[in-house]
Amino acid sequence: MISILLIILFFGFYLLYTITNRIKVHTTLGFETKLQKNIKLTKYIAMLLLVVSTVLAIYLFGLGVGVLFICLGLMTLGGFIIMLAPLQLITYKNLVIVCVLLFIAEWFHHLNPI
Repeated sequence: MISILLIILFFGFYLLYTITNRIKVHTTLGFETKLQKNIKLTKYIAMLLLVVSTVLAIYLFGLGVGVLFICLGLMTLGGFIIMLAPLQLITYKNLVIVCVLLFIAEWFHHLNPI
């Protein structure tokens, strides 16, 4: 469940990152040009994803830890996006590898909780 939460948070931040006018967005995933044409719809979808991830985190962890988790997740994932997107390292292949590793780590944690 935490993996899904982080994926939703990543895509919410990435959508907001792609529609900014301050940087040149590279089309590594392929849908960035379509998002830049519909900025208003993209903002609504991105904010919806961020709200869903926040509500999900608060539901999973409680109010205090959920908000702290979202703040730390936004800082971490936002930093990765800001560093890796100009280098064109955010691709489908890399996203699938990271998602699989997240699911495996969460699965092993559920098998052997510390």
